[in-house]
Amino acid sequence: MLDVSLAKKLIERVTEYTSYNVNIMNEDGVIIASRDPERVGTFHEAAYQIVHGGKDIITVEGDHDYPGVLRGMNMVIDIDGRREGVVGVTGNPDEIRPVALITKMAIETMIKYENQKLQSIRRQTRKERFAEMLTHEPNPDPNYIRGLARELNYHEDIVRIPVLCRPEQPKYVDALLETIKSSSSHGGEDISFTLDDKYVLVYKTLDTSKENIFSDYKYILADYLGGALKWMRKENIGCRFFVGTFQSNFTQYYCAYRHCRWLADNIHSEHTAVYFYDNAGKYIQQLLPQKELQQIFNVFGSSLSSEFKKDYCELVGSLIDNDFNIAAAARQIFMHKNTFVYRYNKVRDMLNVNPQASPRDKWLLIYLYLYMTP
Repeated sequence: MLDVSLAKKLIERVTEYTSYNVNIMNEDGVIIASRDPERVGTFHEAAYQIVHGGKDIITVEGDHDYPGVLRGMNMVIDIDGRREGVVGVTGNPDEIRPVALITKMAIETMIKYENQKLQSIRRQTRKERFAEMLTHEPNPDPNYIRGLARELNYHEDIVRIPVLCRPEQPKYVDALLETIKSSSSHGGEDISFTLDDKYVLVYKTLDTSKENIFSDYKYILADYLGGALKWMRKENIGCRFFVGTFQSNFTQYYCAYRHCRWLADNIHSEHTAVYFYDNAGKYIQQLLPQKELQQIFNVFGSSLSSEFKKDYCELVGSLIDNDFNIAAAARQIFMHKNTFVYRYNKVRDMLNVNPQASPRDKWLLIYLYLYMTP
């Protein structure tokens, strides 16, 4: 799977040498990096067909031949026999063909180089290798990772939850880790290390024999991090904490870490600590393939007016944030409640829905909102 940050880096490098628009699409057919920022996040039908079909290249002659696709050339990104994604170059296919082929070769070469560089710079002590497998390998070898854990005296039959700590100033990561480890609540089964010289990651053990562990885990973590929080306040150090998911199998720790990273990348909150289980609904919504939304709602997108769609996104977005409480939604967008109701009724009449009375209508509004705001 192509990493978004790497894809953006590739676009920056490649577009230094060409004036054409270049897009990089992931395995779901979604544009994850582009010279044209407005196209990022949109679905690209030709890319989806390349990744999941047998073609290596799809040439598009017209802007409306495929949903979400402009004319140009789209080519598979093949890394050691794996279809990692698609690179597309926009323009007249006859004119851009040489540029497109060179761009594809350059991107594949750069990805291979980045992969080799990562492998060479990763530290390989037992603890470092273990940490690497927990955070960089989606499908680690079960026997190998468990063997490393045994050598490090970590037991698997324990529930742990990851906490990703991100200080505002990376220079404090080592001191933050030592402060956390000095806590009286930090035990030998707690797995902790610095990551990418910017984060502290802790897999904190939890005693699941206690009856209220799932309701009280936030208080347990607050107590565990209390010393670190006191030290940071004293030193005027800002830090945010992203708490992932409960896990009891080392092969799933990577997923729990990715849940922390998803929080860091997607949830903007005024709170110091952000919890995955408080945002699981948003996470699951993001997993819905853009291709499915495109197939379901494309006629809505082309038939509804721009003014209606703008109104819809503002109103329904605020309703979603406030559990469809109209008064709270109106306050969020600084709109008088009567004005909000008037405009909201126009949306309901246009779509013949009543989400306050029908959960099915509520879900329809939510999914249409996700389509209109990819």
